[in-house]
Amino acid sequence: MNRTADARKQRLFTFLSLLAPVAFVGICHAASTQFLAQDAWIPGDNFESSSAGFIENKSWVRNDSTAAQISMLDFSGRLRLADTGRYSPTVAYDSTYIGLGTSSALLPRQLNKEAMSLGIPIGQFGAWGLGIAIGAGYAGNSPFNDPSAVYGMARITVQHKLWKKTELDLALDYNGNRQFMPDVPLPSVEVQHKQKSLSWTVGFPYEAIRWNVLPRWWLDVNYVPTDSGSASVDYSVLKWLVAYTEFDSDSWVFHVSSYQSDQRLFFTQCRVQTGVKLFSLHRDFSVNIGGGYAFNQAFSQGFDARKEFPVAQIANAAYVMLSLNATF
Repeated sequence: MNRTADARKQRLFTFLSLLAPVAFVGICHAASTQFLAQDAWIPGDNFESSSAGFIENKSWVRNDSTAAQISMLDFSGRLRLADTGRYSPTVAYDSTYIGLGTSSALLPRQLNKEAMSLGIPIGQFGAWGLGIAIGAGYAGNSPFNDPSAVYGMARITVQHKLWKKTELDLALDYNGNRQFMPDVPLPSVEVQHKQKSLSWTVGFPYEAIRWNVLPRWWLDVNYVPTDSGSASVDYSVLKWLVAYTEFDSDSWVFHVSSYQSDQRLFFTQCRVQTGVKLFSLHRDFSVNIGGGYAFNQAFSQGFDARKEFPVAQIANAAYVMLSLNATF
């Protein structure tokens, strides 16, 4: 019987691995608070926070040569409300401010996004776990001043442990500020494997790998189609000092008060960056200091990623950044 069950699990894993290259396009993953609210906790941790900011050199809007300077602040984190195991009742939050530093008539002066979600594990039913997350957010060009910029979020998740360190996650996700099909719930299927030297996720919409390629060398790759992607290489100089180089491609969606209610502003940006990470003795606090070059800074308008038309582009620019991360 055990051999039969193992064979079935192996066939299931092979099937999902083959599905990965044809991922379901455009479901926002890690950036959404409902994912943070449902993520597993490490024993002993009850609070996680991340704060980051960066500012670019002065640049210009390519369409009309108006001066521009992009800056950004982001605060995100989560709080465990009660310790009920790896999956616990959790509140997650995220707040993003993007200043465009321009007087161009093509673009707003700033963009704001705030979101909060509550994750609740329903229970364990045999080998299957069930959980839900509900939340709401605001994404617009003026803080809490536009009813059309308010959106809801909901997610129901089923987990099943395939092997000791490998888990199957099935979910139905609704996000009213998603880039692709924000008006309907979309499914996701992922297989996650976590161990010290190699962790990976395959499926759709999210794929990732963290690999200890060589002693002191780590490779991290994350990808969500049409939404975001990143790749980084870390080198551990000392236990408390890590040097890194990374590439990021990010995108955000906002409702602009002058747009029709079914139209939104899309902002995409690519970055190459290098810097250092400084860790505390127990690695519960870290500081990232870096700098790099931002490019492909494009704005477009539309309902979702299936139909957008260009609005403006801001020229490439160098930048500096700082982030603080804490876990308690």
